[in-house]
Amino acid sequence: MERKPFSDLWQNKNARRLLLVIVNTLLFFMVYRVLLYYAEMTDETFWSALVMGLYAAVLLAFVLAYLIYNRFLYRRGVTADQLPDTMTDEEKQAFIEDGRARLEKSKWMMVVILPLVLVFLFDAIQLFILEPFFK
Repeated sequence: MERKPFSDLWQNKNARRLLLVIVNTLLFFMVYRVLLYYAEMTDETFWSALVMGLYAAVLLAFVLAYLIYNRFLYRRGVTADQLPDTMTDEEKQAFIEDGRARLEKSKWMMVVILPLVLVFLFDAIQLFILEPFFK
């Protein structure tokens, strides 16, 4: 199997998105843990609640924006056969293409949504599995 140079790999949109998800996950998690560590060191629970609330609000905003922009994903996977007969073939094709275009244009939001979900997942694992197991 021939190895591809990094420049060829960088041309692949999905590879770039995966790399951005990994980098953003590390960045968001480090900032999250540093801010929570600061709150723990100052012994102020307000900062902990503020950090968690801010991350949750950003996650909620991006998820809602993604869903609203993609019209709650009801166009995903729709075929021309499933559309009403009152639509012309051109209207059916435009309907399907609009759904595909919206999904493609909104993929950048996943570069923020997935890392935030992973940050909360890692935090939940630490809080509910690792801490009780090691204490």
